[in-house]
Amino acid sequence: MKSSNRLYLSLLVVLTVGCQQVSDGQSAMSRLFMLAAAASARVTPAAGGTIQAPTMSLTVPQGALEEETTITYTSIDLPNPKDSVAPLQAAYRFGPENLQFNKPATLKICYDAKDVLAQGFQERTLQIQYNDLDTGEFVSMGGDVDMVNHCVSSPIYHFSSYILTAQLLGVGNNAPTIGGAAFFPGRLIAGLPATVRSAIIDWDAGSAVATVRFYYRTTGSGGAFKNIAMLPDANDGSGQFYTAKIPAADIAAAGLQYYIAAFDSLNSGRTNPAGAPAVFSTIAGNVRDPVTPIRFQTTVSQISAGFSRDLTVQVKGTASATYYPVPADTLTFAAGKGTTSRPTWLSARYTAQIIGSSFLQGTYGNLNLSVPISVYPGVMNRMDVLYNDAVLPDPLHVNANSVTQLDAAGYDAFNNFMFVQPVFSAAGGIGTFGGPANYGQLTAANLGADTFGTITATLGAYSITYNVFVHGTGAFCLFDTGLFDTSCVFN
Repeated sequence: MKSSNRLYLSLLVVLTVGCQQVSDGQSAMSRLFMLAAAASARVTPAAGGTIQAPTMSLTVPQGALEEETTITYTSIDLPNPKDSVAPLQAAYRFGPENLQFNKPATLKICYDAKDVLAQGFQERTLQIQYNDLDTGEFVSMGGDVDMVNHCVSSPIYHFSSYILTAQLLGVGNNAPTIGGAAFFPGRLIAGLPATVRSAIIDWDAGSAVATVRFYYRTTGSGGAFKNIAMLPDANDGSGQFYTAKIPAADIAAAGLQYYIAAFDSLNSGRTNPAGAPAVFSTIAGNVRDPVTPIRFQTTVSQISAGFSRDLTVQVKGTASATYYPVPADTLTFAAGKGTTSRPTWLSARYTAQIIGSSFLQGTYGNLNLSVPISVYPGVMNRMDVLYNDAVLPDPLHVNANSVTQLDAAGYDAFNNFMFVQPVFSAAGGIGTFGGPANYGQLTAANLGADTFGTITATLGAYSITYNVFVHGTGAFCLFDTGLFDTSCVFN
């Protein structure tokens, strides 16, 4: 097998420890971390791949990367707790730093449940969080907690440092927790809108998240904070994320200062960061690239009807070579040649249907993207035998000793025509078909009496059969029999 189709791990020992609870507590979990403190893997766009460690796995799906990439990870020290967030047991730094995924990768971290309970935390509050080493901020990626196997899974969109965390809950009603802010694009671009996303969770059974608002102003402006509502993300299956779209007119190259405020139905509130608005967070800004500010992450020039391609829209500023994925404002398969959809909130899916030349189009803010594509026929699901460019009648009437030229046409599920060359055969003694030089020629047999038979066109596992009526030449009659036969030929 070619190396480009395989995933290689530079681990000296293959570790088969699963993600179940370790029986002898924190010391055993620590030993597992030390067994594979660092590793690397070569992952391809076509195949994706999985990095497996004793208590962690990272699954990169097909199409998530633009090029073959060496992915690395290193176990690192846990950061200090912050507000109600307590880092636990596992922390990893992934590289290349700031690598952007076109589709989210899945990070799974397993934990020692006994240790979690011994520290006074509840398993259901466990999350995977991005730890910004420059600012010290935590940004929640959410968490699907498997309390049977004691593992937490979460989608991640770029590489940096990730930690397992628990929430410190008090007695009585707790304010909703705010998991920081993730921005798309990851660095704001002046004059383009941005999506801000945050995990907002009310852990109490007697209340629910009532309001979430995002407050922001231009960095360095010193002005009043504007605010917009953050609403539940309809494309998020975890039920944890809220999003808002910041208008393009409010985003400048200087970036934004911001904070998030959330209140539950019992009017218990929290801000992130704590102490807002006197304390706030900052996201850097940029100006758009003057040459190629928007693109699809991969190029595609042709596709067969019935097939789909996932193409994430990306935008770029001048500060670095990084293209950041964004949720496109509009998606179009031009000239009605196909349909568009969103398999995830961030992805664009184009499905081809009608053959011909077209364009895949996307927009983001005031940027437009258009790439040419040709649609070809898809998988055949129907075949017709033709006579004089029309579908063969059933039954077909021919005369004995005659020659009839037949042809065939194939069609896919969208009724797109395709050239086909099936094998023709005849049954019932009605005649024969010619060889390659006389493809599709049916020569009827020299039959005196009318005869029924069939012809069949076969292409691979697909075949279609028609009835054929051969009109015979007639039989010579004997006058002394005393019988009259209308099929007789008198001479």
